Amino acid sequence: MPSFQLSRRLTHPTSLFLVLTLILPVLTRAQVSLTVNASQSVRSVDERVFGVNAVAWDGNSGSPQTISLLQAAGLRTVRIPGGSLSDEYHWRTNTTLANTWTWSAGFDKYTSLITGLNSQAFAVVNYGTGTPEEAAGWVAYTNSSAGAGASIGPDAKGFDWKTAGFWATLRASAPLSNGDGMDFLRMSRSTPIGIKYWEIGNENYGSWETDTHAKQWDPITYATVAKDYIAKMKAVDPSIKIGVVVEAGEDSLDSKSPAGQLVTNPRTGQQHKGWTPVVLATLKSLGVTPDYIIYHRYEQAPKADQPGNPENDANLLQKAKTWPSDAASLRQQLSDYMGAAGAGVEIVVTENNSVYGKPGKQTTSLVNGLYLADSIGNVLQTEINGLMWWDLRNGQENTNNNDSSLYGSRQYGDYGILSSPSSFGSTTSYDPYPTYYVFKLLSRFARGGDTIVSAASNNSLLSVFAAKRADGTLSLLIINKDPANALSANIALTGYTPSPSATVYAYGKPQDSAGSAADIVTSSMGISGSTFPASFASYSATVISFNANIAPTITTQPASQTVTAGTGVTFTAAASGTPAPTYQWKKNGVNI
Repeated sequence: MPSFQLSRRLTHPTSLFLVLTLILPVLTRAQVSLTVNASQSVRSVDERVFGVNAVAWDGNSGSPQTISLLQAAGLRTVRIPGGSLSDEYHWRTNTTLANTWTWSAGFDKYTSLITGLNSQAFAVVNYGTGTPEEAAGWVAYTNSSAGAGASIGPDAKGFDWKTAGFWATLRASAPLSNGDGMDFLRMSRSTPIGIKYWEIGNENYGSWETDTHAKQWDPITYATVAKDYIAKMKAVDPSIKIGVVVEAGEDSLDSKSPAGQLVTNPRTGQQHKGWTPVVLATLKSLGVTPDYIIYHRYEQAPKADQPGNPENDANLLQKAKTWPSDAASLRQQLSDYMGAAGAGVEIVVTENNSVYGKPGKQTTSLVNGLYLADSIGNVLQTEINGLMWWDLRNGQENTNNNDSSLYGSRQYGDYGILSSPSSFGSTTSYDPYPTYYVFKLLSRFARGGDTIVSAASNNSLLSVFAAKRADGTLSLLIINKDPANALSANIALTGYTPSPSATVYAYGKPQDSAGSAADIVTSSMGISGSTFPASFASYSATVISFNANIAPTITTQPASQTVTAGTGVTFTAAASGTPAPTYQWKKNGVNI
């Protein structure tokens, strides 16, 4: 039985390593300037940015210990059932293709995970080998109530998907042990699970995806079939949101489009046959507007696929700054090829990691954790409303790139944020990697509904991001990408006067070296005024949380009381502000 599922695609090849090697000595000598303008809003934080993929081969995905760990890390979104496997996966039987064995995690475990975290959820329906009716049945199972009358009916393969009420009743039923293979779907749960976000397939532009349509990996076929999926699924639940697969570049993956599949950009007059222009133009011609578009981004090719340009720590830590250009490209294509309707379409990233396949030691290193922090920080500078890391658990591999040029002591790779047992690595499924602890650190930086504000650094090795929290605090996320040197910075805050003490949360080399005993470290930092110095350890991520320095004021005066001489009396007053005010009681102007 397969133990892992790889997601494969290279975006943004780069060769920054030599440049960084040359300028590093200069950058580390200079005083770094970090500026924050708390009165200049960038965007509101969407909680879907703090997400992770859960996969069908992870039998521990819904365990109480997994849920407890993810709660502590602040994970707010879960995507199922697992990358490329999604285009082979049949939710009703928890199988792929024609196999007779079932996967370790079916929808019973997914439900435990989603409801245990009280999280948002994204589900990928089977485009490669499935049918629109199969997808509609899944929507009915998760979202309908018993007695729902929407008819789904038979699909092109001859299976009768009956009605929405049938699947809701199955969900509400107790297990029967009758051998029909669906007892894992009988949950004794009358309340709908309520999955709002649905994706039509996974990376369907790629030849690595299973695709049984007459024209494989074809954008016109994909858009045309997507119309049927959307219609069938929304007939069951009109409130759901459905996304389609895209790529960032206007000519990306044009090799998958047969000659003659050209569309004209109405703004530029230029013709293109890339996947995204053809998909969007075809959907528009069919009168269909998706609710969101789905983008995947992996920063590097593995060494085995690209020996001359393998994984590189310094390169990876400069990649995330290009998220704004990807977001701008996708928005421009929505505008160009869908017209006014495109303005209401969201952009969501449902897979992100450092390398598209054959994960080596970099994936389990502190460097990948720093990349994750930088990726989310940069995504929050854009309009992208969701980011799901690949993945929760994947599987340890020790035969890929474990070169000594890469930082880290773990001599194996793993896409997961939590371990899987192996003969050469972890003995449990609950060892957290640095990416896990970075998620936990990010929960101190920002949550859904907070406001990202303007922040800038004059040093490419020290990134800074800032959030105005809903409770009035201000938090900074600072990432030191220098492998050997602490960086001293002068921090200048505008539009916010901090109290004299800040709380500092950090994760870096000392914590990573502690292995499974690691955790983020909490300390305090004294500051004076809105401009102050700070130092950040090499290869570290730090969150500084400030309370506003608000002049103390009495909000409720003590009530006047008449008492008998010689008896006790209690006066109560209320005050607000930072720092907490002191007080004195006086009688006739005399201190007492």
